[in-house]
Amino acid sequence: MGNQTTETLLRKGENERIVFVRSVTSFEEVGKAVCALLNALGGSVLVGVDPSERPSSAIFKAAADKVRESLNENIAPHALLTVSVDDVQGGSVLVVDVPAGRDVPYAFDGTVYVRSGSHTVRADAQAIRAMVERRAGEVERWERRLSPGLEVGDLSVALIRQTVENAITKRGFVFQNSRDTSAVLSDLGLMRYGQLTNGADVLFGERVAIRHPQTRFRAVRFESDKGGTYLDDQLFEGPAFSLLESAMAFVRRSTSVLVTFSPGSLTRDEKPQYPFSAVREGLVNALVHRDYVSYSGSVSVYVYPNRIEIWNSGSLPKGIKAQDLHRESHRSVLVNPDISHIFYLHQLMERVGRGTYMIVQECKRLGARSPSWSQKSGAVRLTMYAATGRIVLNERQARAVSELHEGQIVRSSEYAKRFGRGVTERQVRRDLNELDKLGFLRREGAGPSTGYVRTGKRMKGGHPDMSGQDPDTQ
Repeated sequence: MGNQTTETLLRKGENERIVFVRSVTSFEEVGKAVCALLNALGGSVLVGVDPSERPSSAIFKAAADKVRESLNENIAPHALLTVSVDDVQGGSVLVVDVPAGRDVPYAFDGTVYVRSGSHTVRADAQAIRAMVERRAGEVERWERRLSPGLEVGDLSVALIRQTVENAITKRGFVFQNSRDTSAVLSDLGLMRYGQLTNGADVLFGERVAIRHPQTRFRAVRFESDKGGTYLDDQLFEGPAFSLLESAMAFVRRSTSVLVTFSPGSLTRDEKPQYPFSAVREGLVNALVHRDYVSYSGSVSVYVYPNRIEIWNSGSLPKGIKAQDLHRESHRSVLVNPDISHIFYLHQLMERVGRGTYMIVQECKRLGARSPSWSQKSGAVRLTMYAATGRIVLNERQARAVSELHEGQIVRSSEYAKRFGRGVTERQVRRDLNELDKLGFLRREGAGPSTGYVRTGKRMKGGHPDMSGQDPDTQ
């Protein structure tokens, strides 16, 4: 099956946001088109399309690498661009997805280009002056502001080196001197005039929360869909990459899985309650698009029994509505392009302007209700809904049911150590009580001596409901 988004772009034909280029070796033509889109509303350049708007028979990764290298070397200033090869009906197309540039004017090989309808033209003096005036009238982005007192020694050298390695080997980024940390940070736009920026602190600062408390990330698990009582409440600190991994670990341990046991066997099949690739995309979007200016703002993830909400301070970019985010392709405006660029170099962002559509599609594939976005009280909220089905066991409970032998006794402390690492004591008790209610464990004793005995109950092809009705068990 071909890439539906790219096939849609092919059908639309060329316009102010879509450019067709015939040959993958036309580096100059591609570069001019990308430059023009950066200086306007962004869009996509489709390479390998013949005059009849049909795709080439085949395009290989090597061609994409050469196009990416040419753009990295000749587009100034550096911009976040994604280069991909998409299979479509009748062949394949190389696609360069381009956001609306925040650092206009951009130039390709020293010349500024703009779009005039469906044509790419050299910018005249008036157009360049208008871009310069527009940029001068904008408030300097928070990520670009200098961070007084922040020194290279305050940053994670290991994270910076990992970024360099990924940038060179995975993204074809060209550094002036990849061994010089200050030079690297300058190339990435994270050091200006010899001083580190707020963006450098967000991305690599080992104690960033001391200087910028708004970077803390809150994660809460609620007992019911109405909120109120919570089962877990965590506050994470550290570089943005660490926040992402901590938040993902929290979501994984706080959500359930649909567990199916094969007849007569303990072999189990699992389907997550949510598509974790989509959850990760939602968390990345929250971290890179949030408004860092407000010290009262933050990023949060709230896990309810049947939904996940991801909040970030800020608002949707001007001209973009919540319903636009469901579309195959929509205008992309990077709120924090420097921070976004580093996430891209770490392969945590893949396609400019297509992340939200990927979230929609992944939820659909899992059988979940379509996610929704909303904007309220200075914050953007993404809501993802649990997949349908009788989901009754979380990952910890599923492992316990599978690994404990009939007659084996497990106490809460052992369960926590073996199956529930990282969860609260209260959640451990909840897990055990639910397994007792479902008949997989039998509670014996009271107080500190309480133990849970693994019963002989097994699952064939389905799941007992939480009410205790279990027609598929024996």
